[in-house]
Amino acid sequence: MSQNGKIKVGVIMGGPSSEYEVSLASGENVFKNLDSRLFEPVKIKILRDGKVWMTRGYAKLEKAVKSVDVCFLTTHGEFGEDGRLQAILESYNVPYTGSGVLASALAMNKAKSRQFFSVNGLKTPKTLIVKEGENFQSQLKFFINKLVKLPVVVKPCSRGSSVGVLIVRRRNFLNRAIQNAFKYDPEVLIEEYIHGREFTCGVVEKRINGATEVSALPVTEIIPGQGYSFFNYEAKYKPGATEEITPAQISDHLAKEIQETAVRAHMVLGCKDYSRSDLLVKKGRIYILELNTLPGLTENSLIPKALNAAGLSIKRFLSNVCFKNLNHEIVVG
Repeated sequence: MSQNGKIKVGVIMGGPSSEYEVSLASGENVFKNLDSRLFEPVKIKILRDGKVWMTRGYAKLEKAVKSVDVCFLTTHGEFGEDGRLQAILESYNVPYTGSGVLASALAMNKAKSRQFFSVNGLKTPKTLIVKEGENFQSQLKFFINKLVKLPVVVKPCSRGSSVGVLIVRRRNFLNRAIQNAFKYDPEVLIEEYIHGREFTCGVVEKRINGATEVSALPVTEIIPGQGYSFFNYEAKYKPGATEEITPAQISDHLAKEIQETAVRAHMVLGCKDYSRSDLLVKKGRIYILELNTLPGLTENSLIPKALNAAGLSIKRFLSNVCFKNLNHEIVVG
């Protein structure tokens, strides 16, 4: 607690991942929107080389996080979203926002999370997992010839923001795409290409009378602009490259099914505070692709847009998340 009685919130941003710049933008937006009547925000920036920068210069991570009451994580990708940073904070006994170590690690690893989704009745694309250094050509041949048809999607197992993702339409380009994905991760997914409508749906938690309620935000439909075959890194972050419709112009029945899928995915992995699931819908079937435990919170990110569509302010949302991790209650409204 600061001298003026406000709760000190350390907004952790940056890190070594390929989503460094997006993380900084998320952190700046959270820092700007934390309610100044309640909180004293403090920037804790993890630089690409692992050094920690605060307002007055470099600091040790342990000292930085122990100087605040709660850490609000706006880190994305490896180290920031895969459970490693969360494990460090737990070792320091520092409260933090977002999912815990196990849920973060599971969600970051698409192969593991899809196993959890499948055994819990959620539909996922047919997927082959290959590992760098192993001879996977016979498996790949069987997968392409017997289980799915081209095109297929090739993606690193544990990366976000569609980094390293390619759609392969010709067999002679497949190995090149796999080798490209190996640059980002030693495990690579080859999955069936589902030509359907793309949606995303956020999930938020709130604590009422000691119990945690989990609810879905309005569904967003994602329509990549001309020249983009899918929602890749550039389509995500280049202004005007993608049309994002919130709430999605779909039937109430389909919207409810998508929301129920997102809530179920959140609970299956044991997530906390908030998450966002990416899904495809083809012929009425809902396929879950992945779950993001720390989705972007920039001004143009999907969670803030969905909050706005639901009539919820980003300021109140941030307050709710912070208080929830300090065992206080506040009703999102």
